[in-house]
Amino acid sequence: MAINTGPLDEESALLGGSRRRGIKRTRAEKGVTCNRYIMLVFLAALVGLSVFFEQQINNLQGQLSESKLQIQNISQVLALHDQVIERFNSSVTNADVISELTSLGDSLNQTAVRLRQDLESVQKNVQQQLDKTVQQLSDTVTQAEQEIEDEVEKVKADVEHYVITTQDQFSMENSFMVYQLAGTFTLLSCLISMWHMTAHLRKMAQPDVQRKILAILWMSPIYAITSWFSLVFHSAEGYLAIIKDGYEAYIIYQFLSFCIAVIGRGDREVVVDVLTKHADHLTPPFRLFGCFEMCGCCIPDPYVNSRALADAILLQCQGFAMQFVLFRPLTTTANVVLKNMNYYGLGDGPTDYRSPQFYITIIQNISIFTAFTGLLKFYHAVDKELAWCRPLAKFLCIKGVVFMTFWQGLAISILAHMTDVGGEDQAEWAMSAQNFLICLEMLLFSIAHFYCFPTEEWQEGYRIKAERAAFGDTIALGDFFQDVKLILTNNNNNNNKKHKHHRRKRTSLGEHAASSKGKGDVENAMDRGEENLATDVLAVDLSLDPEPVNSSLDVGSSDEGGDDDDDDDEWPTTS
Repeated sequence: MAINTGPLDEESALLGGSRRRGIKRTRAEKGVTCNRYIMLVFLAALVGLSVFFEQQINNLQGQLSESKLQIQNISQVLALHDQVIERFNSSVTNADVISELTSLGDSLNQTAVRLRQDLESVQKNVQQQLDKTVQQLSDTVTQAEQEIEDEVEKVKADVEHYVITTQDQFSMENSFMVYQLAGTFTLLSCLISMWHMTAHLRKMAQPDVQRKILAILWMSPIYAITSWFSLVFHSAEGYLAIIKDGYEAYIIYQFLSFCIAVIGRGDREVVVDVLTKHADHLTPPFRLFGCFEMCGCCIPDPYVNSRALADAILLQCQGFAMQFVLFRPLTTTANVVLKNMNYYGLGDGPTDYRSPQFYITIIQNISIFTAFTGLLKFYHAVDKELAWCRPLAKFLCIKGVVFMTFWQGLAISILAHMTDVGGEDQAEWAMSAQNFLICLEMLLFSIAHFYCFPTEEWQEGYRIKAERAAFGDTIALGDFFQDVKLILTNNNNNNNKKHKHHRRKRTSLGEHAASSKGKGDVENAMDRGEENLATDVLAVDLSLDPEPVNSSLDVGSSDEGGDDDDDDDEWPTTS
C-alpha cells in the first residue's frame, strides 16, 4: 500500500531553503561588521601617525629657531672680537706685551719671596709655639707623674705600715703564744727536775754519788731556762749559749766522776784497785812525746807495777774530761765575740778555712773527741762493775740532750735556708725554732732522768737480778698461770671440804643403816675412791705452788727470801 508524502516534502524543502537563506544573510552581516572594524582601526592609526608627525614637525621647528638664535649670538660675538682685534691692532705692540709680562714676572717673584718669608715666619712661630706647648705638656706630665709617684709612695708607705703593724700584732700574739707554750713546758720540766732532786736530797744515802746525780739533773732546767730566755731575748742567745755549752762540758766530767764514785764510793784508791784487777788488758796512757820513743828520745820510765799503771790511766781519763770543761766555754765565748763583731778574718764566713771560726771549731771537735776518749776508756775498763746501774742509759740521757739539740739545730738551719720562712731572717727563725723545740724536749728528758736516775738505786739493800726475760714474761704468761693456779687451788680446797662433809654424812648413815654387806662394801669403796682423788688433787696443788718471788728492786728494806747470807754493808754488785 502506497503512502502519501508529497506535502511533507514540500514543507521540508521550504524549510531548507529558508534556512539556507538565513545562513547566507548571517554571513553577509558578519563580513560587513568585520570591514567596519578594520576601517576604524585604520582611521585610528592614521590619527596617531598624524599626531606623531605633527609633534616631530614642531620639534624640528623649535630646533631650527634655537639654531637661528645661536647663529645670531655667534655673529654678535664675532663682531665684538673683530672690534677688539681692531682696537688691539691699533693700540698694543709686542714691546708692551713683553714689558707687561716682565712686570708681571717681577711682581710674581716679589710675591713669591714675600710669601716664602711669611711662610718661614709662620713656620718659626708655629715651631716656637709647638715647642712651648710640648715643654708645657712635658712639665705638666712630669709634675703629674711626680704627684702620682708621691701619692703611690704615700699609699705604699701607708699599706706597708699597716701590713707591718698587722704583722707585728699577729707576730706579737703568735710570739706570746709561743712564749707561753714554751714557758709552760719549761716550768713543767723544772718542776719535775726539782721534785726529782728533792727526792734525792730527802734520801741522801750515798752523798758522794748522789751529789753527782744532782749536778746532772740540773741539766734539763738549765737548758730549758736558757732556751726560753733565748727565745724571748734574741740578742742574749749567744751569751746564754756560753752557759749551756759550759754546763754541758761540766756534766761530761761529772758523769765520769759519777762512774768513779759508783765504784769507789768517794775513795779513789778503791777505783785504782778495781782498775788494777783489769791491768792485763789496759792500754797504757797516751804520752805527748811518745812519737820520739822510736829514736831514743824522751823514753818514759816504765810503770813500777799494775797499780801505778791503773793510777796513771785513771788520772789520764780525768784529765781528758777536765780539759773539755776548760776549752768548751773558751771556744764558745770566742765564737760569740767574733760573731758579734762580724769578723771572719780573711774568709767570707765561719766555714771558710781562712776564718778563725774554722780553727775554733776544729779545736772544739778535738776537745770533744779527747773527752769522750777518756770517758769510753774508763767505761770499757770497768763496764762489768757498772753494769748493775745501767750507765749507758744514764749517759744517753745526758748526751742525748746535746746530740739531739745539735743535729736538730743543723736540720732546722738547713730547712730554713731551703724554704720560705715568711720574710723573716732565716738564721733568727732557725734559732727561735730550735729554742722552742728544746723547751718542749727538756720536759721529756726530765722525765727520762726521773727513770734513769731513781733514788732507789742508792738505798741500803738495793739489789738487781740480772735475769734475761723470757718471751712469756713479755706477754704476762707467768702472771696468768699464777692466777690459774690460785683459782684451781681455791676450787680444790672447796671440793675437799665438800668431800669430807660427804664422808662424815655417809659414815653416820652407815652406822645406823641395816643394809647388806655388799652394799656397805660398795659405799666404803666409793668413800675410799673419793678420798684418794682429793689427796691426789691436793698433791698436785702443792707441787704447783710457786716459790715466793722477790722484787727486783727491794728499796729501803733488808734482803729477804734467801739473801740473809749477804752482807748488808756490801756495795751493790751484779747478782
